[in-house]
Amino acid sequence: MLQRLRGFRDMYPEYMRARRIVFDKICSVARSFGFHEVDTPSVELLDLFRIKSGEEIVKQTFSFVDKGGREITLIPELTPSVSRMIAARKDLIKPVKWFSFPKMWRYEEPQSGRLREFYQFNADIFGVANITADAEVMALAMEILDSLGLKGKYVMKFSDRILMEELLRSLNIEKIEEAFRIIDKKDKIPEERFYEEMLKITSEENVDSLISLLKLSGDVDTILSKFEHFERSEILASLKDLLKAYGKTATLDLSIVRGLAYYTGVVFEVHDANGEFRAVLGGGRYDRVVELFGAQPTPAVGFGMGDAVLELLMRREGVWPEEKIEVDYFIAIIPGFRKEAIEIAMELRRSGCVVDIDLSRRSIGKQLKYAHRINAKYTIIVGEEIKNGEVALKDMESGEQRNVKIGELKEVIEK
Repeated sequence: MLQRLRGFRDMYPEYMRARRIVFDKICSVARSFGFHEVDTPSVELLDLFRIKSGEEIVKQTFSFVDKGGREITLIPELTPSVSRMIAARKDLIKPVKWFSFPKMWRYEEPQSGRLREFYQFNADIFGVANITADAEVMALAMEILDSLGLKGKYVMKFSDRILMEELLRSLNIEKIEEAFRIIDKKDKIPEERFYEEMLKITSEENVDSLISLLKLSGDVDTILSKFEHFERSEILASLKDLLKAYGKTATLDLSIVRGLAYYTGVVFEVHDANGEFRAVLGGGRYDRVVELFGAQPTPAVGFGMGDAVLELLMRREGVWPEEKIEVDYFIAIIPGFRKEAIEIAMELRRSGCVVDIDLSRRSIGKQLKYAHRINAKYTIIVGEEIKNGEVALKDMESGEQRNVKIGELKEVIEK
């Protein structure tokens, strides 16, 4: 028997039901914040990611040469595609607030919370340079998690690339982007390796000072008070106040830098409170990306949240929806009354009910057994009573059964 590939998932109906509940809730919260849904191609030119994301991402792509001789790839992330879309439209009313929930692909080693094919929720604001946009997307991220039953089960951590660059330079570390790349890996590699990699770009004394710096985590004002005044201090304090207005809190953690070079300001990640999993989501400000695609400079901030780690966290906390298939009504059919049964089914379906109907011409006993197995709330039995304008309505939980006039069926059901 042929097996599915590693890092990919089969999704059966029970599992899909739970996922749909989660996905719909996420999208509903995004819409409530005034974000509008978009979608992009699943296949893009590989150069799109070379321009924006660099060779590190390119190495992880499912890329190939197509029949036209072009290097193309399954998308590994969404920011380049969305930035290209923004650059292509001069008539968009700013600010632009978009969200999407596409499927993506990365050729990485599969492990817990990391797959080769995954879904990722993305939300971005284009056209606002002010910290108000950063606060809005961070608040959206936390409101989504709260709505999924995870309030108190995660920590929003943030830092600032501009502040960190000033702090690194104060330690005489000049290779800033290389330092950010190494710092981003700090919790993923042994401490000795982190030390060794940093020693390649600075002195031992500076590495010791940096390690002390990266341990700082907590209230914004408390941490910033430890340093001389930096230009970004007031902005980060303002971010704290804005989040408070949303009813949200976040921790300033100087070890959060996000490894990709395109970030230009505030960066943030959400981690589960127990520190068991990889980051649940991550994002930040990327003000120089859209102009890479030929547009005027366009400030931007956003985040991405993969479905794999989110699911692990929800399962651990017992808030993942129940995985089961169910229908509102199953229509069982006595031989000779299929036409009437179909008409009833269609009437109920058009009124918004989920209705299944016997297709296998089984005995009434087997039909009722099937109704139990698909978790039908009620079974409507269509038989001889139809001649009197009635059907039998059976409550599948209590077992109670009674005849109901067809014209009163919807009213009885609604009650």
